[in-house]
Amino acid sequence: MPPERPAAPTEVPVISEEEIARFVTDHFLDDEADGLDPDQDLLADGAIDSLGVLHVAAWLEKQYGVTLPDGALSLRNFRSVRAIREAAERAAAGGGEP
Repeated sequence: MPPERPAAPTEVPVISEEEIARFVTDHFLDDEADGLDPDQDLLADGAIDSLGVLHVAAWLEKQYGVTLPDGALSLRNFRSVRAIREAAERAAAGGGEP
């Protein structure tokens, strides 16, 4: 029996805060993406709600091939553009929630 080959390393996609900001702006805000602070609280501003979380998660899967585990679909991971990027990067690297 031949030895097993090691699994080919999978590349973790580069998740862009600018692309996330553009998506959030285009779908949830009326402002320009350039003006969206990556730490702006999207939940407190009412920009994203629980349905918005699912919409962003579906976009992340389509755009980057990143599937967020159920535990990562919590509102805290969608509080800001930066939080969305960090959650997507953890999922892409095989990690779960923080």
